[in-house]
Amino acid sequence: MALGARAKRWRYGKGGAWLAAALASMPTAGHGQDAGAGGDAANPVTLEEISVTARKIEEDIRTVPFSVTAVTRRTLEDADIKDTEDLYRFVPNFNFTQSGLSFANLLNIRGIGSSSAVIAPAVNYYVDGIPVPTRIFDQRFLDVEQIEVLRGPQGTLFGLNAQAGAVTIATGDPTRVFEGMVGGEIGSHGRREATALLSGPVNETLALRLTGQLYGYDGDIENYLFSGPGGVASVNEMIRKETFGAVAGKALFTPDDDTTLTLAANYRRDRQRPTTGVWLDDPLSPRNAYNPVPESTVETGGLGLTITHDFGAARLTSITGLSRYTIGMEADILDGFLASAATGFPPFAFQSPTNVRAIAEDNTQFTQEVRLDGEVAGVRWVGGMSAFYSSFSSTTDITSTAMANGAYTAGMDTFDFAGFGEVTIPLSERLRLIVGLRATHETKDFTGTFLGRAGPVPAVPLFIQDGSGPHDFITGRTGLSYDLTSALTAYATIARGEKPGGYPLYNQFAALGIPASAYDSASTWSYEAGVKGSPFSDRIEIRAAVFYNDTSDEQLFTYSPTVGRFDVQNADTRSYGAEIELKARLTEALTFSGTLALLDTEVTEAANTNLIGNVVPYAPDVTGSLVLDYRQPLTLGSLEGSLFGRAEYQYVGSRAIDPANSRFLDAYSLVNLRAGWQHSRFDFYGYVENVFDQSYVLSAFQSGTTATGTAVFAGVPGTGRAFGAGARVRF
Repeated sequence: MALGARAKRWRYGKGGAWLAAALASMPTAGHGQDAGAGGDAANPVTLEEISVTARKIEEDIRTVPFSVTAVTRRTLEDADIKDTEDLYRFVPNFNFTQSGLSFANLLNIRGIGSSSAVIAPAVNYYVDGIPVPTRIFDQRFLDVEQIEVLRGPQGTLFGLNAQAGAVTIATGDPTRVFEGMVGGEIGSHGRREATALLSGPVNETLALRLTGQLYGYDGDIENYLFSGPGGVASVNEMIRKETFGAVAGKALFTPDDDTTLTLAANYRRDRQRPTTGVWLDDPLSPRNAYNPVPESTVETGGLGLTITHDFGAARLTSITGLSRYTIGMEADILDGFLASAATGFPPFAFQSPTNVRAIAEDNTQFTQEVRLDGEVAGVRWVGGMSAFYSSFSSTTDITSTAMANGAYTAGMDTFDFAGFGEVTIPLSERLRLIVGLRATHETKDFTGTFLGRAGPVPAVPLFIQDGSGPHDFITGRTGLSYDLTSALTAYATIARGEKPGGYPLYNQFAALGIPASAYDSASTWSYEAGVKGSPFSDRIEIRAAVFYNDTSDEQLFTYSPTVGRFDVQNADTRSYGAEIELKARLTEALTFSGTLALLDTEVTEAANTNLIGNVVPYAPDVTGSLVLDYRQPLTLGSLEGSLFGRAEYQYVGSRAIDPANSRFLDAYSLVNLRAGWQHSRFDFYGYVENVFDQSYVLSAFQSGTTATGTAVFAGVPGTGRAFGAGARVRF
């Protein structure tokens, strides 16, 4: 492997070292200590207990035998977590990559996951038990009650590409008393948001909930249009502009004490002016030179029906989901500054409005799961069956003065059927055995069709490629958990996850009649051990884990600068590391929380021997966060409320942009501040994000080479310093 790649591993840098030292030096209290400041023996200062459904049964987070991070509604509001990019900085080894296009963002957990949106992800999102179509997992959160990030293979109970983990999102349910909320926010670069919620009973058996949100952002990257080789016509149109709207509703029907029916519906429309990458080595970056300016629209809608019935000895749950989305995008094929860097010609030479890539994509997805869970003689169990059907189509149409012209359509029909079950068996008062299996049958039918048109580069008039194949596999989990004390549990587990193979969603050489290469299924054996609970006092909670992952035939997205081809290659990888999450209620007013994640990855076997020894893309060696949360009663006039403040430090370490390790993105640190006043009926607040205006890059790729062979890199910059204020009224 390249010396630079190895040298970057396990280097904390100043930010990472300070983060590790801060966690290590946290004050602790023994069991015999009283609550100290802000508490007494009668009213001790403690942390809230968190229940999760990570194993599709409700249980204390401490008893789950693998790593789970749960983020409650209060934390989502306190930290202003709006989407995955906000969330991932607080979850150890949960690595999110912003590609510039919302439908092409990437996830990996502990170094396992896709490095391109043309490959199915290894992490699946679920909203109220229904899997989200993989291309649109990254949406703004709306009326969320709790988010759980499950790390390690979740093929036992979730399946559907959960090779690295899963994210479950529970939205708010209709309430039996009337309640509502109206909130608004304004901020830098024209940021504006309005949210409204109504919930309450219709009669004794029916309750409804309705939520809506509007969001706008005016963009933060200038786009240059040139009037000639040396003249700038305008820089008025801003890139990363966004207009978003969403509405969601739920109806809860309880015909009797043992049965509930929940019908949910949602619709979202997200229109953006995205960047597909800026020239990273531009001294005036970030800026773009597009003509036309990219425009994308993503529309999603879904229906869900959840039925539960309690038989006493067991509970039946049926979850039915129907989802559909469409994506439309039209964009300049190449940014003028990037093309200028590669060719030496001025950006004006690449601003012809006839060089356009248009994307039209749609997907319809149906899911059904039926399961039973219960407890007999201390044995907790859950088992059931699931079915999944997806019909996907994507057309990429290129009109260009320098490329082959034509439209490539990829179609994929997927059917997945699985049976699953898991039991937790008490071997003694403190020791429990966990055993779970899932048997999956999946078929994929793929068609790739290219229709060529006359253009400057010859193209075949018609090219068709078909492919199909069944995938049958077993995934599962087993392990032990042991209660070291009544408040501290240790566990050790072995899990297997698998992600089926297939074909990439785009074939750049279809115009030449060259078929896309199929890639094989990827599988992971994961070994994890950890502790969870309160080892010192109920004011301090720790969750820590170590892990080792052995992955066969990982699906890596590679680029060959020699032939200018992107491709998917299977390669073996391994990753290991450690994670710690800590939360301490220091006083009644002050709470501290922190995370630290260490990760080492390596490509161990590959057909392309140049990849062997390299690190896995977008798997930072160190990530972490520190948070201080302060709340103090403060009366304003006759209104009793509380003053609150929150300070966040977030660190993301160095990471490679591709399996070739052609470039590493620098580590970066962010500091965010937030403060306000809260009453039982309303609150107002202000915030500053990226206080020190840190420049950083979220993702990058090699877009080409110069005549002398120097690589030209494009990337997506992070956002600079931002200010804002908001208020909420509850009734």
